[in-house]
Parts: sequence; structure tokens; C-alpha cells
Amino acid sequence: MAPYSFLETATTISTSDAPWFLQRIARSEIGTVFRIKLLPFGFGPDIVIAGDPKLAQSVLQNSENLKPHLMYKTFEPVTRGSSLFTTEGGRWHHARKATAPAFSSKHIKEMNATVLEQVNKWIQKDLVPNYVEKEAPFDVASVLLRQVLKGISVAGFEYEMSDEECEEFLLEWEIALREMLARSQNPITKIVSPFTSVGRRFNLAVDRNREFAKKVLEHYRSLECPSAGTIISMIANNANYESDEERVRDIMVFFLAGHDTTAFSLAWTLFELAKNKSEQTKLRSALRNTPREEWKNVVELRCVLKEGLRLHPVAALGSWRVLSNDINTGKYSLAKGAIIGIPYFVVHRNREYINNPDEFIPSRWIDPSEDLSSAYMPFALGRRNCVGQSLAYSELFICLATLVVDYEFGVFDEGMVDYFLTLKPAGVKLIAKRA
Repeated sequence: MAPYSFLETATTISTSDAPWFLQRIARSEIGTVFRIKLLPFGFGPDIVIAGDPKLAQSVLQNSENLKPHLMYKTFEPVTRGSSLFTTEGGRWHHARKATAPAFSSKHIKEMNATVLEQVNKWIQKDLVPNYVEKEAPFDVASVLLRQVLKGISVAGFEYEMSDEECEEFLLEWEIALREMLARSQNPITKIVSPFTSVGRRFNLAVDRNREFAKKVLEHYRSLECPSAGTIISMIANNANYESDEERVRDIMVFFLAGHDTTAFSLAWTLFELAKNKSEQTKLRSALRNTPREEWKNVVELRCVLKEGLRLHPVAALGSWRVLSNDINTGKYSLAKGAIIGIPYFVVHRNREYINNPDEFIPSRWIDPSEDLSSAYMPFALGRRNCVGQSLAYSELFICLATLVVDYEFGVFDEGMVDYFLTLKPAGVKLIAKRA
């Protein structure tokens, strides 16, 4: 039995309380695996939340468990069709195969140089003169969101965004995604919205986002000596795309998925270090005692980043899959065809697998137990994991190390936790000074 009615579940799962709603159920006597009602009148397949890490692992690592079109098709209106994110089969396979080489170690190293250049430029032109020297607080999520977006645009797409383009990008995607969510929650809204001012504004936002992606593609093709191995080169030059329309949709998805997840993960980790000064000092000391070219091997840096990603998984509601076969264990019995939701927020804070799961304790990763390791999947698992996770990890390593080694961060305003498709530290303001 599902613990809540369809109306209660549908109403809450679409709010900023969604991750905590699922966690409250998982931490009740019901347990970490439970059914929910997301379809009215009991129609459709079973929908099960899997907050148990080992069950989640088995579901994600089975390549025959596909993404449920019922869930992912709600995203298609914002790209005007299918994309790498929403599809399965040949369309997914060729796009994944086309773009995966862009995230090889060789190309990551090349993109790292670009990212580092962007970070240093921001530190010298913005962080130091506007915040460090003036001892002024800054909104960590807002500032990093813009810097990461610009960095990804240059590193992955060979396109330098202007401040105006950056602001328009963030505004138009916010408008499009909020209306997408509203339509997915209410069938009446979906029918009526196209005839309202809200619906027309949604269409305008989608058009502007598409035009930006087209501009990026056209700019790449205009370059006399474009770089090889970048994300945009892999998309532009792969003959398996049926049209530029398909290419534009995937460019939109990579821009969207690549900027806020990395930016908010970095913001959360900086926030935790600002709250935990001893951890910040320990990390800074380790970095200063290690040559920069070897920072990637600093244990303290790896532990801090893993703990930040565990405690605050930006994709908090995680992934969804359709079971290709029955699952029968001593503990669970799930039928073929069931839709399984794997909320990373719940998995990462499972009390049966992790001691003090709501606390920031980087040292837990020095010698992690099997249980702890199994309860960590910020970028999903299996064939359908995040194709850009290697770049995300690399960006986080570079940005966090570069900031912490020379600057000390403190909390000015703790703000609030906000969830809208991603988990972010809204209104959190930090103070930075030279360390």
C-alpha cells in the first residue's frame, strides 16, 4: 500500500519539500522501499521508491532497465522534441556514443586548462576587488552559477558567453522549466496553458533557448581552426544525427545539465567548509603542502568533495527506471514493468548504511565501508549514468582547490535549502578573505 493518496503525493512531490517528503517516509516505520501514487485512480504501473542503496544499485546497473517515457517525456516540450536525456534505443545510443569521447582523460585535461583560466579570471576581476577587498558578502550559488555556465560554454562549446547572454539563458530556462513542471502536474494546465499569456511566454522562452543553441552550433562551424574532441565538435560532426534539429536539442540539454549541477555542488561544498572551519583549514594545509600538479591526489580534497556530493546531491530525486524483469529477494518483491524511482537524497542519507548521515564528515571517506560506498551515486550508475561526470568531478576539484588554497570562507547568511529540479543553497551568503 502507498502511504499517501494520489492527491497528497502529487501535490507534495512537485514542491520544494519533495526530497524531505520522501525521506520522512523512508525514515518512518514504512522503510526505505515503498510505493507511491503518482497516477490518478490507480491507473498505470506500480511506482516504487527505492531508498535502499543495494536495491538502487541493482536497478541502475541493469542495462535492460530503461528510462520510463511516462516520466521523461514531460521534458520534451522544453527542447521541442526528444533528446539524449529523454530517449532510449537508437537515438540515445548514437548521441551517447557520439559525445562520450569528449569526456576522455585527454580532453578533460584540455578543458581543465580552460576552466582554470576562467576561475582565475573571475577571482582576479570579481571575487577579489568586489568581495575580498571590500569585505562584502556574496551569494555563493548565484555567483558560481554564472561562472560555471560561462566556463562550460568556453571549455565544451568554444563559445564565450556575454553577461547579457548568461542572464538571458538563466531567466529563459527558469521560465521554461517552471511551466513544464506545472503542465506535468495538472492535465488541465497542459490543455489550457498554450492559450494563455503564461503559455505564450513559455513558447518564447523555449524559442530563445533554441536560438541560443543554434547560435552556438553556427559559431562552431564558423571557426577556422576549431578544437577537436570538444562536446560541440562531437555533436556537430557526428553523421548519425538525423538533422541539426536533433543536434540543437542535445546542445540545449548539455548546457542545462552541465552548469547548475556543478555550480550548486561547488556552492554546497564551500558552504559546508565555511561552517566547518577545522575541515577548511585541514584542506588548505594539505593543498599548500602539495604541488599544484598533484592536487588531484590530495586525500583531503577527495574526501571533502565526496562528502559534499553525498550530503547534498543536486539531482536530489535521482533517476527513474522501468524494471525489465521481476525482482524477488528475501526483502523485496517487485514486478516486471514497475517504475522505480531512486532519490539520491534518500539513498545518500540512509541510516542503515551510514553513521550520522545528516552530518558533514569528510573523514568517513578515508577508509569507507562497503555499505558507505554502496550508498553513493550522485551521477547515477550503469550505462545510463551521467556522461559528463568526469568533467564535473574535474571542475569541482580545480575550482574548490583554487579557491580554498588562498582564501578563507565564512558564513554571513545561512539562507535556506531550496529544491526545484535541483537542490540549491538559496540565499546563502559567504564572506571571503585572504588566508
